Amino acid sequence: MTRDITPAGWPATGAVDEAFAEVRASFDRFCLAAGIEALGTMMEADVTAACGPRHGRDAARRAHRWGRTRGRIGFHGGKIEVERPRVRGVDGREVTIPSWETAAQEDWLGRWAMNLMLINVSTRRFGRAVRLPERAKEIRFFAR
Repeated sequence: MTRDITPAGWPATGAVDEAFAEVRASFDRFCLAAGIEALGTMMEADVTAACGPRHGRDAARRAHRWGRTRGRIGFHGGKIEVERPRVRGVDGREVTIPSWETAAQEDWLGRWAMNLMLINVSTRRFGRAVRLPERAKEIRFFAR
């Protein structure tokens, strides 16, 4: 005679896996939002160093604010769109923002891919391993 020795009160494994996936996606969104917020703060500090305080009339400033534009940076094997400030020098040429240049030039995607190759993730499974968190494209990020 066979009998079931699993108690009826134990949770199903699928529910735990689903809950863990939600927590992980939520944590990924949190990390993304915190990173974008930190990048925005760094870019604003760079812009203030070049242009002086917002609406300030400093004669020694090297540049002035010139609106905003969208740029793309790598995150989790994909690219996300971030709004960033633009700065023009007193000669009218675009001035680079050091923190944005560093973030945009970092080869996070290449590093991510290299790490996946080193841990022997097959190319067929690569697409599943480098997904952006759910709703990452719905979230709009604006640097201050």
